Amino acid sequence: MDKIKKHWEKILLGIVLTLLAGGALFVVLEVPSIQAKLVEEVGFDRKNAFEPEDLSGLKALLARAEDPKSLRLAGPDHNTFNPVGWFEANGNLVKDKFYGKKGPNAVVIKSTTPLYLRIAYDDRKEVNPQDPRYSFYVTREAADKKTERRKVTRVSRLRDKNDIFILREVKGSPTNPESFVLTLLNSNQNIEVLSSQEFTEIRGYKADLEYEAGNRKYSGVMKGDKVTIDKRSYEIVFISEDEVVLSDEKTSTHTNVSKNAL
Repeated sequence: MDKIKKHWEKILLGIVLTLLAGGALFVVLEVPSIQAKLVEEVGFDRKNAFEPEDLSGLKALLARAEDPKSLRLAGPDHNTFNPVGWFEANGNLVKDKFYGKKGPNAVVIKSTTPLYLRIAYDDRKEVNPQDPRYSFYVTREAADKKTERRKVTRVSRLRDKNDIFILREVKGSPTNPESFVLTLLNSNQNIEVLSSQEFTEIRGYKADLEYEAGNRKYSGVMKGDKVTIDKRSYEIVFISEDEVVLSDEKTSTHTNVSKNAL
């Protein structure tokens, strides 16, 4: 009895812990039965748990709203303000894909190439000190006549005049010159030609043109050349690095075609 009095607190604690352990075990054992009752009474089932509604259609609609298509009132696929032309072929009406894209305004510049004046001293020929004469190679790529565009040779004494230039001055030794001063007759321009280097200067351009509506290409055309567009003849009256001017031979109407025109 004395032992019980001394250890009654430990005995009481042991009883309480035993009851708690039994209660916990009871709860664990009762969980399955409680779940079964809930399924039976409420209809809850993990396999049939709530799933969110399929929102893929709404998401696709939202994506379209965030990136709307612009309203097009012009262009090749819209004819409200761009009527389509038609032509008859073998008894059938055929859509004209080049409607509104014909005539000289529809010509496209594919490329331009500079044309040079080239003058070079021929130092291979020995100069006679008693009668010094100097030989030059001349190429005029932009000349109006085709016969004048080939490479030619001109031999001149000091102050001599030929059909291309006047030899104004010889710099350095007469028999071993360093350079020459020439006056070009067609422009009255003075230029200096080194004895060791060819003189070059851009004097014009040639162009490659394309007319898609007529399935025509015009290669290497130059100022003064003529091209036919839709059975009409046009003369090229001007060419620069980025522009060509066509002149209608009947009406003299000028059409400017730009290289980077859209």
